Amino acid sequence: MRKKILLAGLIILMILPGGTSAFTVNSQEFKNVIKQLDMQGHADHEFSTCSIQKVYYDEVIEMLNGGMSEEEIIQSYVNEYGQAALRTPATDKSGWIAWGMPFVGLASGIAIVGVWLRKVKGKATDTFDIAEVKWESETEKEIAEKLFEEERMKHF
Repeated sequence: MRKKILLAGLIILMILPGGTSAFTVNSQEFKNVIKQLDMQGHADHEFSTCSIQKVYYDEVIEMLNGGMSEEEIIQSYVNEYGQAALRTPATDKSGWIAWGMPFVGLASGIAIVGVWLRKVKGKATDTFDIAEVKWESETEKEIAEKLFEEERMKHF
């Protein structure tokens, strides 16, 4: 009886997976960590040709199998590389600055262009103030109109 119980226990141990699960590239935890990392700008490269991605994948799998949680892995990369390690900035104070800088740059660019256009428009109206032509006599006006008409006919 004892041998049968021992043999049944051994078979069950062989059939059931081990107590510790080994993480792979297909595990959900691995995918959650990798999609958050920028991998020094190599996150969007093709995996088969990018050696940097392979290093990151190996490191993350090693850390997961070493018992680290997803948050601990992300935090270790942030500690090593700063916020640049992540694809998107964090939502703390430094993250708000990173999210807000593009909008500040856009607003300041619009303001600079607006001020420049006002300045250019102001100069244009000042330089093109033409006084209205006053004719001394009606005959002089008719002669000028005929000359203008003849010149216009030559060009058209």
